[in-house]
This record gives sequence, C-alpha cells and structure tokens, in this order.
Amino acid sequence: MVFSFFKKDGKDGARSRAASSRPAAKPASKPVARPLAKPLPEPAERAAQRAFPPARFATTENAIPARDLARSLAMETAAKIDAIESEMARDFLRPAANTGNPAFAASTGGAKAAALAEAPVAAPVEGNDFDPGTDAFLGNINAIDVNTSGAGSVIDETAILFANGQDDAAEAALRQGIDSDTVGENRQSAWCMLFELVNQRGDAAGFEQLTMQYALRFGNSSPTWMDYERATPAAPAAGGPAVRLPPAIDAQIVRQLEQLKALAAQHAALCLDLSATRSVDLVGAELLLRVVGAFKRSNHELTLIGAEQLLEALRAAVESGRRDSSDAAWMLMLEVLRLLGRQADFEEVGIQYCITFEVSPPSWEPPVPALKAHAQAAAPSAVDSADPLDWRGVIEREGEPHFGRLAVEARGNSHLRVECRYLRRMAFATAASLLTLLMKLQAAGVRVEFVNVNPLVAALFQLLGVSAIAGVRMRRV
Repeated sequence: MVFSFFKKDGKDGARSRAASSRPAAKPASKPVARPLAKPLPEPAERAAQRAFPPARFATTENAIPARDLARSLAMETAAKIDAIESEMARDFLRPAANTGNPAFAASTGGAKAAALAEAPVAAPVEGNDFDPGTDAFLGNINAIDVNTSGAGSVIDETAILFANGQDDAAEAALRQGIDSDTVGENRQSAWCMLFELVNQRGDAAGFEQLTMQYALRFGNSSPTWMDYERATPAAPAAGGPAVRLPPAIDAQIVRQLEQLKALAAQHAALCLDLSATRSVDLVGAELLLRVVGAFKRSNHELTLIGAEQLLEALRAAVESGRRDSSDAAWMLMLEVLRLLGRQADFEEVGIQYCITFEVSPPSWEPPVPALKAHAQAAAPSAVDSADPLDWRGVIEREGEPHFGRLAVEARGNSHLRVECRYLRRMAFATAASLLTLLMKLQAAGVRVEFVNVNPLVAALFQLLGVSAIAGVRMRRV
C-alpha cells in the first residue's frame, strides 16, 4: 500500500470540512468539573477533538476566551503545517527497484517489482529538481565503464584489492611495484598509498619506518598519521541506517524526515536517533506521531534510539490540567511508553491525560513488531554526524544511508561538498553505484566535490571515472 506519513486520515479531513461548515460557536462558559465516576466518552471521540497546534499556542483553555478566535488560529496553523509538509508530498516508504532486499519483493509482489524495474528513467528537467524518492539514483554496476587508461598498473591493482577488502594483497602488490620501480611516474602516489595502508592497519612503528625511507628518497615531508580509531565512530546499529534528529523537535525536523523517507526507499529497517532531544513543541510532536503511525501501517521496521531523552522533553511539554490546543505531545508520550514496555507509567500518564482532556485514555496493548525503542542512546553510527555529508568509516553494499543523504541534499543545492577526511574505504561495487548517482546529479545540474579523500579511495575514484564528473581533492599530507 502506498502512503505518506504526512497524509492525514480521510476522516480527519471530513471532520475539518464539517467543522468549517458549522457556524461559530458561542463563547464557552466556565467548564464544569465532571466527577471521575461519570462514564467517559469512547476513545474514538478523542480523535475528533484533536486539532493541529496553532502558531501561537494557548497555555490553557481559558487563555483565549473566544472560541471562534481559537478555531481561526487552529485553522491558520493547519494551513501552515500543510505548507511545510507539501515539500514532502511524495509517498513515503515506497519500495524502490533493484534494492536486493527480499522484504521488498515479498511486500510488493513480483509484477509490481518488475514494473518498477522496467520503468524508464525520467529525463532531467531544468534547474535543480532531483528526486531522491524515485529509483533514478540507484546504481547499476553493469552501466559503469571502468577507466582503462591505466588498467593493469600497480596503482589500479592496489586500489581494486583494497576496495574489495584484500588489504594484505594490496600492500604486497604495492610494495613489489615500489621495490621493482614499476610504478612509472606514480612513485610518490604509490608511496602515499603505502602510507595509508600501513596507517589503516594501525602499525605506528611501520609508519615511522616508512617516514624515514620517504624522507631519504624524496627529500620532503611525508604524510602524517591519521588517528582513525579515535575519530571514526563505531559501526552502524543493527537496526539499520540511522537519522539523527536535532535537540529541538519542531517544524524544522522536516529536513531529517526527508532523509528518513529517502532511506526507507532502500531499507526495510531504519533507526531514528532521538538521543539529542532537549525540547518538543506541539508541531514537532504531531509530526513524530504521524511518523510512528506510518510505520505501524507499513512493512518496515523503525527503532527509536534514545527514547528516554524524548520522554523527558515530552514530560516538560505537557502539564496535567492544562488543555493545550493539541493532545499530540500526550499521545506521543503514551506511544513511547508503550514501545518501552512501561505499562505502569503508561497507566499513570493515561490518568493525567484523562483529567486534562476529560476523555478516555488509550488502553494498554503490546506494540506492533515493526516498532521498537531503546531508552538509552546506542553507540554512535558511522553515518551519525552533524553534517549529513560527512562520510566516515567503511561504505559498502548500496552505499546507504550516505547516497540517500546526498540525493536529499541535492534537491535544494546545486553544489555539494562531501567531507571524506575520516572515510577509510569504499567497496568497488559501491563506488560504481556512486558513479551512476553522480551522473544523474550532473544531468540535474548538481556539482559534487569530494574533499580530503585518502590516496586509496582517490585512486579508486580515478580508476572508475568518478574524478571525471566530480571534484576529488586528496587529503593534504
């Protein structure tokens, strides 16, 4: 089923139209407290009372005495949120072709997968209108022409062996080429690649020995040691590629949710890192609530990392007895408690919700298997960086989430700068897929530049032709 986590339920739209057709209500009289023993409305009626949070939030129900003014503000804010979400109108969680993931084939059916695979790539349009939600940017290694100008050389052989994870064979071939002086005019480049190989296997003594040999042979300074172990985070979490949300969960998280949408087109399991959360407003809570609801109805898995941080921010955003214009923060808090399996806390918050909104709270039920949550933050991911284009560690397989983030950034920028200082390695097939993506970006008028690339990855980029369509600047020695 094709859907978007930004699409509101049809019944919500019907309620909105019905509400707009009714005449303005009279100013509300002071609410009369109801005894707790009185039967409460059914949970279904709670959804009818939810509204989008206004741009200027009321702190209590009595903050705006005129109900018609409150309704007007709610309608204005609904339009504002719809405008924000219009940038992400394309369907979410649409399986892309050629993912190689059995989960996608099982969920979409053979006929649909075949149709997607055979769909022609749309021609580029004027301006920068690259759509990462389509399968246009998926790599196809069969379409790659390897640059054969130096094929068979020691440099090329070393780059291929290293890209395929054969470090010892790569070093042996490179040392033999240097010792026999068969590297031609690439002597200095060959030495830089040898330094990188020794550096990446953590041999400080061997690196120091190479430094002395290099100084005697070339008479200038050698490459410096790169502390990869300290600078490069651990491997990605088992739950799949992660998207990290900023400290403030508000309307500005749309950009990160775009990244989540792009990654979902390629991965059946994703992580949403909330460990940096410090505050949540009603708009941000509504957006996150829709994301959680979308994954409930999907065949994808979503793991919330650092859910405890989100809970603390949600507790600070609500107050028992204070009826805000939206119950999204309350509902999101209940949802997170359910995912964490905290039934006692869930029931306590449910009582406070009942007192505040005078409606029945949701009942406890086990979370759906597609949704998981971890209270504490997991070890940082190799793709977890403040800059979405800061590539680190080893990039393999489909190149995700790195390629997805690159495609998302390309939608609003004509020149992209990818930081590669802590990028150790890129697999050969992955680099071939990168070339396909770069060709699509170039056709859409997007220029990409890779900076601080290590000598081994730079040699691979030169071999495959990446350097011909993108800027590649090596890390300074």
